[in-house]
Amino acid sequence: RTHTTMMRLFLLLLSALPLVCSAWTSPRITLKPHVSSSVICRVADTTVQSDVPASVESEGVEKEEDDGDWEYVEYENLSEADVVGSEWLVGTNWDNKPNKIDETWVRLVTAEDGKNKAYWGDNSEGTWSLDTASQYLSISKNFLWGKTIWAGISEDYYYQQGIVRGWNYWSPAAVYGQWQARRLNVEPEEAGIAPWFQENDESESDDEDSDEKEEA
Repeated sequence: RTHTTMMRLFLLLLSALPLVCSAWTSPRITLKPHVSSSVICRVADTTVQSDVPASVESEGVEKEEDDGDWEYVEYENLSEADVVGSEWLVGTNWDNKPNKIDETWVRLVTAEDGKNKAYWGDNSEGTWSLDTASQYLSISKNFLWGKTIWAGISEDYYYQQGIVRGWNYWSPAAVYGQWQARRLNVEPEEAGIAPWFQENDESESDDEDSDEKEEA
């Protein structure tokens, strides 16, 4: 029996030998993940799909960006941290005094109790608030007989402007005038030109262009 078993094992090894040899001598195949040459690029605000190589596509995008006029305008909304501790030179043009501008200053702070306080140059006090969602800035001055509020939409870090409203115990709320303010304790080069001066320059240039067209 032992001799018969050994013979069977020997015959099995002989029958399996060709398979082992073919597997040993066959070339090895290495699988690599497929990398698509298709890329997505944005040219002139139009999204297109291209099958050209990525290197060629990127060069084309760079050339397209260089040829086009790209303008990036970044404006960060104000937060309360940008307002706390700031001082402003405020000019008010009252409706009952259209030819005069009253100037004063106001300091915006946060008191120890967490309330936002406004301290004016005439020793008056009030409160201030900034709605970060709408960027609505409001600064008040309190009197024994009523309240006056300087408010407007904040569109600049260094300059503010808006409408003056108020009320007292013998008359309803009404518009009193307009106001503009400049942030103090900053370099003029840092603050730049006030937005209302820029608007005047643009309107003057538009008027000049229209006059030139009429003359032509």
